Amino acid sequence: MDVIINPENEKLYNARAAIPDNQQIFERWTAASHAARASHPNHAGIKYGAREREVLDIYPNENPDAPVMMFIHGGYWQARCPADFNFIAPELVKLGFCVVLAGYDLCPDVPLDKITSQMQAAARYVWHTIATYGGDKNRFYVSGHSAGGHLTAELMATDWTAIDSEIPNDFVKGGVPISGVFDLEPLIPTSINEKVGLDTTSARRNSPLLRNPVCSGPLVLAVGGDESAAFFEQADRLAAKWGPHLSQCTRLDLPGAHHMAAVDELAKPGSALLGAIAGLI
Repeated sequence: MDVIINPENEKLYNARAAIPDNQQIFERWTAASHAARASHPNHAGIKYGAREREVLDIYPNENPDAPVMMFIHGGYWQARCPADFNFIAPELVKLGFCVVLAGYDLCPDVPLDKITSQMQAAARYVWHTIATYGGDKNRFYVSGHSAGGHLTAELMATDWTAIDSEIPNDFVKGGVPISGVFDLEPLIPTSINEKVGLDTTSARRNSPLLRNPVCSGPLVLAVGGDESAAFFEQADRLAAKWGPHLSQCTRLDLPGAHHMAAVDELAKPGSALLGAIAGLI
């Protein structure tokens, strides 16, 4: 897709361009994820659908009926996979969660609407099967980084009874978007949109900020302290719109963390982000 770039929007939202050592960070994540798989019991590549990327990596908890945390990876809907983010699972398991990392197809192979429906399908699969892995479907939480933060909000705004009559609309008990984007229109005049292919209509249709949540929270909106003002604005606008509908809505700043480092807080013992997640249960 040919995109006319707005330099200001590009600077605000092209987070990778602002991080010179991004390739080294990816390599570190890969090594840490390999170590997590080698040292913690897990089930990799569980199929929740027929497509190649419709897979879940599941890290059970040793305690029965554990609350479930589904993590949705970032990459602006056009990169990465669950295997790249297995490193976030061990500390969440220590908190008591059964951890599910969800995969999806990437833009431009599919439109963004399809990715949202895949995450809904993944969550539906968890509802019906997670007891097999020791998880409690009635204590289901969602977190995600960057694009995964957007998809976290989408799941919190999903009318579950329209998808599956067995799933109650309070299915999602709480959410933790990390550096999410909830109003997608500002992405239209950026290089991100060359593969995502948004126009005004599809951007608005896929913007959870323009709808109300279906679940009642709580919601923790985490933002890296060194991120651009756009990510703070996105979080604050969602808090203002959704806060009155939720049992609790807070913004959590992560001091010293740029956009990619924000997700690292899930792997740091004792981090404020892990503390906020522990507070959910």
